[in-house]
Formats: sequence, structure tokens, C-alpha cells
Amino acid sequence: MAMMTVASKHLPDDIVTDILTRLPLKSLVRFRCVSKPWLNFLTHSRFPYWLLFRHLHCDTLKDCPHNESSIFLFYNKSSNSRPSRRREVQASDQSRDDQCKLYALGGGFLENSFKFAFEIDFPLIRGKSFEIKTGSCHGMFCLSMDGDHNYGDDANSNSNTLVLWNPSIHDYKILPLPQELGVCAGVCGLGFDSSMEDYKVVSVCDKQVHVFSVKRNLWRNLGGFDYSVFYEAIPLNGCLYWGASKFHKFADRILCFNLSDETFREVPSPPFEPIIPQSIWFYEQFTEQQFFVVATELNLLLWGNSLCVFRQYDQTLWKMKQEKEENDGGVKETWSLLMTLPKITNHESHLRNHYRLHPKCFTKSGKLVLSVRRKRFVMYDGVKFEDLHVQGMGEGRFLKAAAYSESLISPASIRGMNDID
Repeated sequence: MAMMTVASKHLPDDIVTDILTRLPLKSLVRFRCVSKPWLNFLTHSRFPYWLLFRHLHCDTLKDCPHNESSIFLFYNKSSNSRPSRRREVQASDQSRDDQCKLYALGGGFLENSFKFAFEIDFPLIRGKSFEIKTGSCHGMFCLSMDGDHNYGDDANSNSNTLVLWNPSIHDYKILPLPQELGVCAGVCGLGFDSSMEDYKVVSVCDKQVHVFSVKRNLWRNLGGFDYSVFYEAIPLNGCLYWGASKFHKFADRILCFNLSDETFREVPSPPFEPIIPQSIWFYEQFTEQQFFVVATELNLLLWGNSLCVFRQYDQTLWKMKQEKEENDGGVKETWSLLMTLPKITNHESHLRNHYRLHPKCFTKSGKLVLSVRRKRFVMYDGVKFEDLHVQGMGEGRFLKAAAYSESLISPASIRGMNDID
């Protein structure tokens, strides 16, 4: 569909496109109500991809025109408050007395935006058991729901159901699990395969790997797998990155899954210092095995377009740089130390006995936002920690947290760009 028939007969298409891609996403969402041609253009044409790629090609958060519409999403369990019939949802791994809500903190990764929360209502999961299964890819997430409900022909009533969901535009697509997965969705990742213009969901369950093509609406079984993977995968440059292990029940190495050729490889870890158990203050609180679960665990996150890894033991945060090798055209990863967080001691009142830090994202000014034992958020400015007192949400324990940037990509209408008229 030509741009002029949608927007203006007096401006060239490229100028109109450039103007629209600089507008806040919330404005573009409202523009979908102007007319049916506007709706089709803003959601079912190439425009959502143009908008997305403009954001992805920004080198830093400060350069991105849509950071004012980037938000931070999590859901919070509270067994103390009385559940609301309409808005609250139940977590899949909790009893019916433990209710959950979806929240978001908006404002483009500005410090003030983390002080106010608003609730997100997703009718499909309202009152049902669910779990957030993936990190964000192009503004979308995968949710897993119980299969004891009737969602139509797209769902398998005998198993859990995966839902590809874009909370920014309230759009979703149901992805039934393959029969062999039964009720296990496993540990999942969501990424974009640019070679096929396709979004893929990767599920690792019982050391079996399954890949779902959203474009083809088809699952494939890749067979056996020697690793255990933990947490949701981080999508970056056509790959999914996981914290993984071969021998332990915690992540002690980094695994990369190439979405194009659908192969795994290990990524060299940063040059960490050797672990000396007696040197850390909470060592005596655990058995040796429990200590290593806490101390050597790796957490992955993104900083702009770079992968970062955080190690619990020395609280170091490393940034990865990829360079093409001249000989074979492969990719070489190198690491640089981004920051070392202060050692947590019992003298820090706001973090006392809270030794499990999980970095989540960076603010626009470069401050690091972390969750502490999934009970609270803190912000680190390079010198000290600051508690984040969030208004608008109840007391409780949040189960998942993820940073993402809003997009207009419609899960229900995903096709490759070459398939779009």
C-alpha cells in the first residue's frame, strides 16, 4: 500500500515515513483508529518493521527516538491482598490463594519512570494460570497457559498453550505445544531469524530442543541436547544467549543458539577471577554445593546492542564485543569489564541478607536497575545503591521481570517482509 494513499498527497513517501518513525509509539497506536487504511498500514505493512529497525540500529539508549515508549514489565505475587475478580491472574506454580498481576513501569528508562507502576490487563489470561516463558523480542513475549481451557482450533486442550503476545498493541497469537512436549513448555527463548524473516520460539525441555516457526506455524524437533539452560534466553543479532551448564543445576557458562542454522555453541566466558569461597561474607550460610549455586551463577542482560553478563560471586558486570575473524569469517567474542558492584555486607541496611542480585536493564543515563531476591528493585549509579519505592503496586514477590521496547509488530499477522505487499 502506497504511503501517499494513507498519509499525504503532498509529501514524498520517504518523508512521511521518516516523520512517523520519529513519533512516540502511543501516538501511532492512536493513529490506527483514523481509518482502515491507516490501520492496515501501521500494523500489517512494512511500516512496523521500518519503525523497529530504526530503533534497533541506535547505538545507545540516548540515540533512540522511541525510548519514551520503552517500559519495564513484571508481575507480582501477593497472597496477602484480596484478589480482584477482573484484573488479577494466578501464577502457574502457585496455589489459588496466591494471585498475580501484570505491571509496567513506563517512561523510556528514565529514573523517575521506575517509581510509578500501572497494571496491564490481558483478557486472555485473566483468572487463568500462566507464566512468562521468554524475554522480550521486538516488543513481544511468550506466555504459557494451562490447556484446560477452550481457545479454539489453534490450541491443544491436552497440553499447555504458548501465546505470543505484544502488550503494546494488545495483540496475540496462540502457539500450541507439540504433542511430545506434553505439559512441559521447558525453558524458552524468542528470537528473530533475519535470513528467513521469521520469529522463532525455542523450547528446551528434558534435554530435548524444539523450535517453532511463527511464520510457518510449525514445530520441529532438533533432537537431544547435552546442556541444561536457565532463565529466559537473551535475543541478539539473530542468536539466543542462555546461561547454561553441563554438570550443575546453575548457570556457569554461556550458550549461543544461532536462529538461522539452528545450532548451539559455547561462548567463551569473561576472564573471571578464581573463586575463593571463604572470601565472601555469606559463605558460612550454605553448604558448599549451595554456595556455588549462588556464587558462580551467571545472569545475562542487554546494554544497547551488546550482551552483558553478571556473576554473583564478585558482582562484576562484563560487556561482550563481537568481531569478525579475517581467516574464516567467523565471529570472535571479547569481554571488557563494565563495572564492579560494591560487595554487599550486613552493614548495608537496605540490602541486608539480600545477596541475590539480578541485573535487569540500564536507565537512559546509564544507571543499572537490579532486582533483589525477587522482592524489590534497586538502582546502582556506579557509586551506591538506591532503593526503588514503586507506587501503584501491592506488596508481594514478583516472579519475572524484563525490559523491552514497545513495537507495532502484530503477532497474529506475522509474515516475512518479502511476503508483505
